[in-house]
Amino acid sequence: MAIDKVAERIAMEERVINILLDIKADVGDLKKGQNRLEGRMDNFEGRMDRLETDISELKSDVSELKADMSEVKSTVNSLADVLLETSSEVKRIKGKKI
Repeated sequence: MAIDKVAERIAMEERVINILLDIKADVGDLKKGQNRLEGRMDNFEGRMDRLETDISELKSDVSELKADMSEVKSTVNSLADVLLETSSEVKRIKGKKI
């Protein structure tokens, strides 16, 4: 009976050792996964930085475009005024010739 208890205890110790070895392997896998995840996060942060820079440049380009559009609008309005004035002068000159 004592031999059975010793054998039982040895079997139990082997199971505990196997469980601990499985836990150790799982922890190792988790560390590898964590390292891969950290690498991907670094890559993601780099991409986010580039995206923020691109957005900043885009905002600047849009502001410049708005200023250009304002200038174009002003020029078109000035040309329209000049055309109206010229049209009025042409009508006045034609009226004097007749």
